[in-house]
Amino acid sequence: MLSVHKLLRQLCRLALDDVMNGLTLYRARFVLPITTPLIDDGAVLVESGLIQAIGDYHQLAAAHPRATVVDFGESTMLPPMVNAHTHLELSSFSDWATTAGESEAPQDFVDWILWLVRVRRSVTEDQLRDSLIDGLQASLLAGTGAIGDISTSLECVSAYQKSPLRGRVFAEVLGHDLTLIAERLATIEKTVQNQPGAFLEWGLSPHAPYTLSATAADRVFAFAGRQQLQCSIHLAESADETQFLQSGSGAIVEKLYAAAKWNPTVDPAPGSSPIQGFCRQGRLSSGDLLVHGVQVSVADIDLVKHAGCSVVLCPRSNAALNVGKAPVSAYLKAGVPLALGTDSLASSSSLSIWDEVAFARDWFSGEAAPHDWLKMATLGGAKALGLQARMGHLSSGCEASFQVVTLPFTPQSGELEEALCADGHDVKTTHLYLGGCRT
Repeated sequence: MLSVHKLLRQLCRLALDDVMNGLTLYRARFVLPITTPLIDDGAVLVESGLIQAIGDYHQLAAAHPRATVVDFGESTMLPPMVNAHTHLELSSFSDWATTAGESEAPQDFVDWILWLVRVRRSVTEDQLRDSLIDGLQASLLAGTGAIGDISTSLECVSAYQKSPLRGRVFAEVLGHDLTLIAERLATIEKTVQNQPGAFLEWGLSPHAPYTLSATAADRVFAFAGRQQLQCSIHLAESADETQFLQSGSGAIVEKLYAAAKWNPTVDPAPGSSPIQGFCRQGRLSSGDLLVHGVQVSVADIDLVKHAGCSVVLCPRSNAALNVGKAPVSAYLKAGVPLALGTDSLASSSSLSIWDEVAFARDWFSGEAAPHDWLKMATLGGAKALGLQARMGHLSSGCEASFQVVTLPFTPQSGELEEALCADGHDVKTTHLYLGGCRT
């Protein structure tokens, strides 16, 4: 048995180690790790920006008596939200549309694209950069810790440099002119030599199967392979897209191609769905992101599963553009990895994934449980962006990235996840830590 003096010396040594190592114990009424069960009166022990332990507050406090305690009271700690598909350059879009006399957003998909293009052409580079900065800040305020952002204007990349956000910036490519495509890829090749931000990596976004000719798409995906860039592509979003790929006709040819002066006969041979066309032609690689995935069949879902791709759902955008609902329950049953994105403020009302969760929970009416939606919003997005070893869940060894949220009332533990999903406006992010640093 240890003597009293030896025991005291050990306790003193333990306390000194806690102080010297800068241990901090973050406490909250609820800790929701995502990958393990909810902890009532839980805590997360952090050292040097990494999670060392997670569990019952009293047990951790007893084991580390001199750790600095930060008590968030009647709050919930959980991983940051991950916005796996967004267009932060367009965060000021409503103001631009009003200035351009285009404030009324069309609800037809192809008309909406043409409207977006018209407004976008009136915007300067400085306006885009300011809009991107606003979008980055709005994301942090909404409890978002990682993004999958689409960049059309590489000249604005400096806006990312000071952001603590994790994730990936996908350089967008679209068009039919192969000379312009080659020039764009050459610019991207130079740009990706340097990271867009301290915690951000590059990716590539071949825009969609209806905005890239077959030859252009092949070249873009081949470039992605050579540069080892993850791809994010808008796919199977609307019935117009499906009609175009299956029959070579419809509003995309009659309106979009006519406006762009593109020749529809050089595009993919009719007869396949958007998913079938890209999977069978070997363009997709494991880990690529398919954004929207609304217009899909059971066979398409099976192809996505075997391709090893994640699907990023954007429910509010889909509802605003009347393109239909993604088959969430079928995706979950098949084991397809799902994430959430806000899309842009040209088709969504906010950059908050909390708002996206609340809308999805209601719109899909029980197709997924509250825990499923919270998992998509955190770990699902982290997996989609290749961040699951670092964040998306609260686990020992992960970086100390978490958000602290409050509700208008304190629910019982068994009702917490439902309460978090019920109304995005009721969930208030009071603190956001990324890598152990408060943003």
